[in-house]
Amino acid sequence: MMTENLQSKHIFSNHEPENTHILERTPEDFNMNYESIYLQTLDGEFIHAYWIYQSEDVNSTLTFLYLHGAGGNVSHRLEVLRLFYENLHCNILIIDYRGL
Repeated sequence: MMTENLQSKHIFSNHEPENTHILERTPEDFNMNYESIYLQTLDGEFIHAYWIYQSEDVNSTLTFLYLHGAGGNVSHRLEVLRLFYENLHCNILIIDYRGL
């Protein structure tokens, strides 16, 4: 029971890290090709995303969809994405939560 409470506290935390709504860095800071895009939802909201792509033909490589979980934003996950980008040579679509 204690493990479940601890796990839920961290996975479903309501605590937002400092600068949650500020994009602190871009994929360019990590030498990744990218486009900053906005996806429109059915109810008219716009959700920010980074389309990070390999310089060669984007259709000839794997594309990884990265949903980063609670807390922070897409810019807080770029160090991890760089590992996928450099080691797996994949394209990455990372989508932010609503409201950013």
